[in-house]
Amino acid sequence: MKRTQIIGWDSSGKFSGNFGLNRRFRRWHHRAIAPLIAAMLAVASGANVATLAAESLTFRLGPWQGSIAISDLEEYARTGELPGNLAPLGPFLPAGLQEVLAQRVEIDPDIGDRALDRLIKSPQGNRFVRAILLLVPDSTIDQIKDAIKLVATQGNGLSLLGILKALPGDNIVFDATSAIGVASRLNLPYLEGQILRSRLESDLELETEPFFASFDPALPGSQLVSQQTLTFRDRQRNREITTEIYSGNNPQGPLAVISHGFASNRFLLEYLAQHLASHGITVVSIEHPDINEASVANLPLTLDPTNLIPASVFLDVPKDVSFILDELAEINRQPGSFAGQFNTEQTLVIGHSLGGYSTLALAGGELNLNELREFCESGRKLGRSPADLAQCAATELPGNRITLRDRRIKQAVAINPSVGNLFGDQGLGKIDIPILLVASSDDSWTPAVNHQLRPFTQLRDPKYLLTAIGATHFSTTDPSRPSLLERETALPDEPSGEQTENLRQLLRGVTLAFVKQQTPEARTYAPFLSAAYAQSLGTEETALRLNETLPTRLARWLATSEAALGRLD
Repeated sequence: MKRTQIIGWDSSGKFSGNFGLNRRFRRWHHRAIAPLIAAMLAVASGANVATLAAESLTFRLGPWQGSIAISDLEEYARTGELPGNLAPLGPFLPAGLQEVLAQRVEIDPDIGDRALDRLIKSPQGNRFVRAILLLVPDSTIDQIKDAIKLVATQGNGLSLLGILKALPGDNIVFDATSAIGVASRLNLPYLEGQILRSRLESDLELETEPFFASFDPALPGSQLVSQQTLTFRDRQRNREITTEIYSGNNPQGPLAVISHGFASNRFLLEYLAQHLASHGITVVSIEHPDINEASVANLPLTLDPTNLIPASVFLDVPKDVSFILDELAEINRQPGSFAGQFNTEQTLVIGHSLGGYSTLALAGGELNLNELREFCESGRKLGRSPADLAQCAATELPGNRITLRDRRIKQAVAINPSVGNLFGDQGLGKIDIPILLVASSDDSWTPAVNHQLRPFTQLRDPKYLLTAIGATHFSTTDPSRPSLLERETALPDEPSGEQTENLRQLLRGVTLAFVKQQTPEARTYAPFLSAAYAQSLGTEETALRLNETLPTRLARWLATSEAALGRLD
């Protein structure tokens, strides 16, 4: 049994802790980076709701109890100035309280009762409701649910303080003492993904005819797959890079290169590598030495992302791919079993998470460090996803615009990529090759809104968005080869491998069809790059969508919520 460990804030107001990777990332993943802040007064933005009842709180913190006007908390969230009745609590309030009070989740007021009911009944929604119940013990679950629905339909976003105002009664008892134990449940960024889930399922669904095909591209091909490990030494950068080579007995067509994410390894997408190789596509899966499992096992926990990921990673991971392509091109020219096998001039690159960032950079995305610095210098850290924090390490790189494009790459598949603000508002518009972008609605590491959906709107055609509603960050990876990060941060309600097998089936079929567009078989495989094919594989647990454009309503909502977030920053 794992021992419970204590985390907290030091005398300067910064979060501190130093644990083994398992407890460290589990607590980070559950938003324990803001335990006391989120617990004491929770999240708010001052929703202006007509018919709200509560105007004040009876605030309990250990032996201390007093009445606090909700308007005073709203004023503090807006200005950062403590009103007189909060002044005695000043020494006990940790740094960062104001930014937490200013947070909210944008919700389309037309979301509908059915979608809201589904959200509230979801595991995360239920966890959120019960967390609020511990904070306001004199209320009932039904009162809390009604308050959520009332606030959500007003068009000013969903915030905890707004929910408290919507509860019946002139004064609400707020038990901050018990709140510390439920801080991990008050995860509004993750709840945003649950709200988004309802939108994606309806907005991305297209009217299609029943899907029929004469063959199944998700089934293994006829070629016998061999596997071999090759290690290369990059003397110029003093790096040793290990690769796993998957090849059929009659390889042909483009070369595929796989790039993994943080705290992972070269076997992360082995099921996909085996599948492509069985269809004649040689696959080279790279292990990046500074973000693999061994390199991150003893990192200290800190809100300074440069202590988790050095800035150089954002250059070295893409450069690892280009270096391996150089080495494989040299092997092609030498006698031996691999002679002529690596079609490096016609390469498909596939990346997951941080490897997905690398994929888009290699495809031609231009990093915009000035825009990234503006985002990271805004001071808001609490409530952001791990990828939102980690990207800020790149601000230490010199200069502004950086291009890492490798023109040997003709297509790219970015799976749950870590994008955020790395490419600014226009950097992905520089890409002029076909892109397949994969998003999961329940991804709390690289949330779909900031890391896949908004980036997708920047991309040029041809482009495809594969969306898995109900899937998480690791639903796309090989369940028989879980990474260290996946093993140590799995949530109790994480969907099982069986529940998300249809997603990996779709990814096998769609990726094969995508790479075949570079071959004479393009027309044969084109039907599998369709909404009809994706939706035909959907299940109640994991609905699947494939789109080439975003519906107008969804695109408008993304733009609106982005503008609101900008105002908060």
